[in-house]
Amino acid sequence: MSYRPLPPRSAALLAAAALLASGPALAPDARAGDEDQPGLHYRAGALDLTLTLEAGFGLFSAANAGNGIGSTSRTGERAGGRAWAEGFVAPGLAASYDLGGSRLYGGIKAVGSATRGQGEAQATSTTSDRPEHLGLEEAYLGWASGSSVAALGEDAIDISAGRQGFSVGDGFLIVDGAAEGNRRGAYVIGPRGAFDRTAILRVNTAPVRADLFHLQGSTDQTLMRGTDAAATRLHGGNIEWFGGEDAARSDYAARSWYLGATFLNLYEADRGVAAARDGMKVYAVRTGGTLLGSLGEAFSDFALYSEYAVEKNDGAGSKKDARAWYVEPQYTFPALPWTPRISYRYARFSGDNNSSDGADHAWDALYSGGGARGFGSWDQGEIYARYVGGNSNVASQMIHLRSQPTDALAVGAIWYWHAYDRRPSGVTDDALMREVNVYAEWETPLPGLSLAAVLGAAQAGRGRRQELGTTDANDRTTWLGQIVFGWSF
Repeated sequence: MSYRPLPPRSAALLAAAALLASGPALAPDARAGDEDQPGLHYRAGALDLTLTLEAGFGLFSAANAGNGIGSTSRTGERAGGRAWAEGFVAPGLAASYDLGGSRLYGGIKAVGSATRGQGEAQATSTTSDRPEHLGLEEAYLGWASGSSVAALGEDAIDISAGRQGFSVGDGFLIVDGAAEGNRRGAYVIGPRGAFDRTAILRVNTAPVRADLFHLQGSTDQTLMRGTDAAATRLHGGNIEWFGGEDAARSDYAARSWYLGATFLNLYEADRGVAAARDGMKVYAVRTGGTLLGSLGEAFSDFALYSEYAVEKNDGAGSKKDARAWYVEPQYTFPALPWTPRISYRYARFSGDNNSSDGADHAWDALYSGGGARGFGSWDQGEIYARYVGGNSNVASQMIHLRSQPTDALAVGAIWYWHAYDRRPSGVTDDALMREVNVYAEWETPLPGLSLAAVLGAAQAGRGRRQELGTTDANDRTTWLGQIVFGWSF
């Protein structure tokens, strides 16, 4: 596969990123402890500045796209397989100003991304015309209480607003505020995720913490040629009871266990794209981590993740009654070589095959995405999730085996069995798709450089082949290979 040179504005962006990365530290008196933190640091009195750079590059190849039907480009050319490359650079600047017991902070970040080659392997490839885009990703301001409310703990109160990332739990409902692909490019790597017009209050107390928030999805139908998600504004609240180290008050990864509940009110949405979102309410409860660890050593290696959520809307012309839930027990074997962990998950996202009852029962996946728990979170299968379907009208079973040969290397294998929650019209079999992914994640010896590689295979079930409804071959195994390099500085 060959690639044309980057056009001038992409080349200029990459050159600027390289200049930032190769330049000297902003000042010789970098803050104590900053040596292990990414970025270049500068201190001037009460002001701290941090210059960062993130970049990613991936190579992808899919054979027998669409289980043999192929993938069609935007110009109508059909290919049985596709090979493409994606990349992005994201320079950022963060600032913090010490107020003597509390601090003001803010940040700004841009993302430039591009897809080259034949484009991704959806039924209609949205990136087959070699798109690229440069735009603002983050721009936010905030205040953190520091030690000014000492009785509640360090940074117990955190208020921020602007354009920024935000997540709830493991990303079952909210983690990714922007769709990728089309003119944004980088469909698989997905470097964007910030929400727009946010206002977020984090109460980082222990052992109970809470979030109050307003969010708007980052949408641009013109840029995305009418394929973007429905423009949506929402506000909501999240409360969690948790255990873990002190950092767990503000860091999901540091929570050894948690119980949580979330409420969302989608008070405004583009009815032309998703009428049922306008006025929809969402209620969810969740668990995670080593909930039973307090019962004794025998339970310390057992974890349980689960969530149950309901979407309701009683508005005229926008009635909604949908449900989604999952349960995922895990067990780690610390005495065995490579410390293997095995998990099983059953997840169900409601569908709708009855248009005569006046209500939409299909689950709206909202702003779900890769999730905080990595491979096997809420992109369910590297093939199914990206090129076939999403988290709606599907009952999914997953077995996930993950091991850690070294501190820097993790390897795993995931098996999926997807079935329909409600069979589409004309389909007589529940079987949707079977898929296996084998992956490796490596933190290389080079500072900031990581690598993730995946080999995947997926076979359509009888129901899926009936739904495709074509005389072309639709029973071939789709094969996928991908390798992604990530770098942060």
